Amino acid sequence: MFRKVMVVNDDEISLFVASRMISKTGLAADVITARHGQNALQVFDNLVLNAAASHEVPELVFLDLHMPVMDGWEFMEAFTNKYAYVFPNIRFVILSSSLHPADGYRLKQYPMVMDHISNPLSFEVLLTMKDKFRSMNFSFPALQTVSAGKEQLIA
Repeated sequence: MFRKVMVVNDDEISLFVASRMISKTGLAADVITARHGQNALQVFDNLVLNAAASHEVPELVFLDLHMPVMDGWEFMEAFTNKYAYVFPNIRFVILSSSLHPADGYRLKQYPMVMDHISNPLSFEVLLTMKDKFRSMNFSFPALQTVSAGKEQLIA
């Protein structure tokens, strides 16, 4: 369904399990993991610096909100400011064990967030998402090449 998905979560076991479940459900051919928001930003830094081909860029990111070093909120802010225009087709699914009503409102400020699901991921949730995306005829347009913004980002 997706070429590449990223999972950002501070719990190593959750990362491993999520990667395996995403692969087994066929939601994505390849899974990238990051232990916190700063790690995830480093992945995007490397994609830009290496002028990555579109098949190397994750199309969907599962993002935990509560992490050390850089939490999901800080990551979303940094991604929006630094990379949203470089990778406009990336979409996010927020992972959270509980979402305060104010957080729901806050998520609406990020148009790239398409869903919120309870953490941890489960086969049932992933299969439901896969069916949902399929029924929506959900597909991403071709990603823009990152080389166009490369000079602006490292200058």
